[in-house]
Amino acid sequence: MRWGKISVKGKIFSCLAVFSVSILIVLWLFQTVFLDAFYRLIKESEVRNYSQTIVENINDNDLDELLNRVTESGDICVHLIGASGEQLQESGKFKYCSLQEMDTAARAILFEKVLAKGSPKMMYFEGLDGVGMEEHSSTSVEDLTAPKPQWKGKPFFNFDKIQQSLSYFQMATMPDGSQVMVCIGARITPLNATVQTLRLQIVCIAVLFFALAGVLSVLMSRFIARPIEDMNRSSKELARGNYDVSFNGKGYREITELSDTLNVTAQALGRVDRLRKELVANVSHDLRTPLTMIIGYGEVMRDIPGENTAENIQIIIDEAQRLNLLVNDLLDLSQVEAGVRKLEKQRFNLTESIQETLTRYQKLVEQQGYTVEFEAEGAAYIYADRVKIDQAVYNLINNAISFTGEGKKVTVRQSVTSSQVRVDVIDYGVGIPPEEMDSIWERYYSKKTPHRRAMIGTGLGLSIVQEVLRMHDAAFGVESELGKGSDFWFILPLDRTEAL
Repeated sequence: MRWGKISVKGKIFSCLAVFSVSILIVLWLFQTVFLDAFYRLIKESEVRNYSQTIVENINDNDLDELLNRVTESGDICVHLIGASGEQLQESGKFKYCSLQEMDTAARAILFEKVLAKGSPKMMYFEGLDGVGMEEHSSTSVEDLTAPKPQWKGKPFFNFDKIQQSLSYFQMATMPDGSQVMVCIGARITPLNATVQTLRLQIVCIAVLFFALAGVLSVLMSRFIARPIEDMNRSSKELARGNYDVSFNGKGYREITELSDTLNVTAQALGRVDRLRKELVANVSHDLRTPLTMIIGYGEVMRDIPGENTAENIQIIIDEAQRLNLLVNDLLDLSQVEAGVRKLEKQRFNLTESIQETLTRYQKLVEQQGYTVEFEAEGAAYIYADRVKIDQAVYNLINNAISFTGEGKKVTVRQSVTSSQVRVDVIDYGVGIPPEEMDSIWERYYSKKTPHRRAMIGTGLGLSIVQEVLRMHDAAFGVESELGKGSDFWFILPLDRTEAL
């Protein structure tokens, strides 16, 4: 089974199990395999420190007290040996100590060997059950003092089957210049029984650890896996189109944040789905109306003599143009949102561009009594996509005309600062409620009223404006006051470079 298909509970248990096995392996290595090596290392360090302390204080009056402190544990004995093998001073005893069982001749030979080969030296000696060290050493002093392999100026460690004592030799110089050999013997405790005990303990610990890993995995999965499983079930409902589903992840900050994000996502998807349905309904309405009029006037002109007039033909042409405009706006909006249409920036005079756009409303001004004023503070040059900026300005003016009210007045104002130009399109209609300010940029938004045909344009204008200005990274917004009208504005940076 692949790791990616394992449940959270299984992964938690696997991680805890691997962690437990790792701990057990480390315990096994340190408490069984390397236990004897660590024990010997610690014992050797202890003996070296004792020997060095004795050598440094060999001429002190409190030497006897020092030796007693060193040997008070009962596992260490100290001997000060002269050049002839005589016992100068002794402290501490334990069974099978190789040093205290040596005779004078053996000690003299050992003194000569340590002096000749350099000090300090460390040796392991073995004791035999039922056989005294004196009898063993008297058979052959060389067996006790000649380690295998041969010394080469480094401490020698002899690991035999029965290891009973460790001996350390270091030469000290007396005030009269004579040499004294400081000999320290330490008991080496057999560790076989201890190792067996530790092995049994590790087996028991292993069983306990795996049981604990199982319990912890169940408890942890209850707090981690259960919220994720609940969110997974809710996500499946969301995928089936149930946008009213709620995510209730708790227990951990990350899960809570993910739950909140999914709730926001569900709300956004629900809103998009609602807008999609409204868009289909509204587009169908806007398509049906001109098509009905075209078909109706066409049938009248066909069936009734004398109705083939210029006025009826003009109505058919106007409705066909409205259809064409609607289709073009839908295509423009979808292309802008999809990022298919790229910006083609150039340096141009925004002031002249707005004036040219206003000429399109000359017929509307003359025939229907609208007033469209333009206030400009000098010429403003910008670096942008002229076609799209013209489209944005055109749609803002269309929106203002549709909602300007009985006054039928629209003001386009251009103000210039040192680095920016701001364009305001102002109507004097009923205004926009504060709670609806964020919704006006939606397709076919009409202040929560039933959909109606726009006075001019297609009803998609503000959506196109929003996408165009976002493509230019322009700041834009709306300011509105109920009963006084609305001010749609955008800001673009000026281009101060001279035209080539």
